[in-house]
Amino acid sequence: MAILYNPHSMQALMLRPIHTFGRHPASCLTTLAAPDISKIHALVRWTGATWELCDQSRNGTLINGQRPESGCWVPLQEGNTLHFGTQPDCSWLVVDLTPPEVCLFALDGSLRCIPLSPGENLLPREDAAEANLYATQNSWVLDGLEGSRSLADGDWITLADERWEFVLGLDLGATQQLHLERSPGAAPLFEFRLSQNEEHTTLHLVLGNERRDLGERIHHYMLLTLARQRLEDAQRGLDASSQGWLAMDELARMLGVDEPYLNIQIFRARQQVHRCLDERPSDLLLLERRRGELRFGAHPFRVFKGEHEESAFQPPPA
Repeated sequence: MAILYNPHSMQALMLRPIHTFGRHPASCLTTLAAPDISKIHALVRWTGATWELCDQSRNGTLINGQRPESGCWVPLQEGNTLHFGTQPDCSWLVVDLTPPEVCLFALDGSLRCIPLSPGENLLPREDAAEANLYATQNSWVLDGLEGSRSLADGDWITLADERWEFVLGLDLGATQQLHLERSPGAAPLFEFRLSQNEEHTTLHLVLGNERRDLGERIHHYMLLTLARQRLEDAQRGLDASSQGWLAMDELARMLGVDEPYLNIQIFRARQQVHRCLDERPSDLLLLERRRGELRFGAHPFRVFKGEHEESAFQPPPA
């Protein structure tokens, strides 16, 4: 996580594995507006062992007051001062040169960052989660209380009223997970299997001839509770738009948990299903929300209790 700090503007930035500085916004990750800055002024790269800088400019890039030979790569060291051009506000201090990684970087100049694992990242804290951030096969997904979205490098997010920048410091391929191969257009069937005393709940996802075992998880019973509510409302003859809604506080009471922990279960359920199906967040609406309420999406499901099928649900055609 290489970090540069500008003492004039009190701005901090985190370097990407290949980082460009210059005047041309379409070509440079960090845009410098001074008139003596070249379109592409300097490059910084991670070699796998060290960070290096290459001057590409007409008016010069200085490292500790010395101009390196143009076009040559020069290793950087912590404590170096980098000066792009001649203006005083284009001076940056090298404060960190650790390897790049995927993280959230604070936008308040404090140099704080939150390293991210490809698995689960409950944010801002596990005991007060507002969101879960995790990697799928094709993207990083931010799953918040109001839904999910894919993140691109440089996107800003807000957590606990603080702004953070998402830094994709590694290739997504380095964190790819196994996913379910399936026929195009196949819709998932959710197959819940319960013990007789309902103490244990496993979930399988079935797509055509493919079958994926998601194991036994606490959040599977949460999904089942919502699925049963949808089925019950359908059997009562409620319109599809009204089926399955439960208030968050009522669902938490039914499950015997508090609402913050219920949110964690929701994040983990969506993460596991999206990753299993290799879905973008918008491709599969596992759970639907409206103000203060939640329901299971319009997906077919079957429920087995012991060896016997208890119930099944097939949503009407869209």
